[in-house]
Amino acid sequence: MSVDREPYILVADDDALVLKSLQFVLQGAGYRVITVEDGAAAFDQIHLEKPRLALLDVMMPRLNGLDLCRRIKADENLRDIKIFLVTARAMAAERERGLQAGADEYITKPFSNRELVAKVKEVLEPTTAS
Repeated sequence: MSVDREPYILVADDDALVLKSLQFVLQGAGYRVITVEDGAAAFDQIHLEKPRLALLDVMMPRLNGLDLCRRIKADENLRDIKIFLVTARAMAAERERGLQAGADEYITKPFSNRELVAKVKEVLEPTTAS
């Protein structure tokens, strides 16, 4: 795992437009962003270079966001990665399932870019967030 590179945010979503949008917003806020199109690719990327934060779509092919979150949190070398589950599933039971899987945040689509960046800053830069 690389330790000399700037920390990054991993974004995993099977929707190319969502990936581009999140990459644009987060890079615009000053973060290094790596995107992948499914949960298995996200798991591989995490082992190549550990992110500070992972934004995971709940519904992805090969490995969904909930199962990926559980795998990350079960690994003592990875469990400190902050995880935001991002989904169109807004029901309270779905949110509870996401938080029980170990997610730090459960964000429903559509969401405000400003609110997303604020939550990212709160998690990654807790002393500078207002």
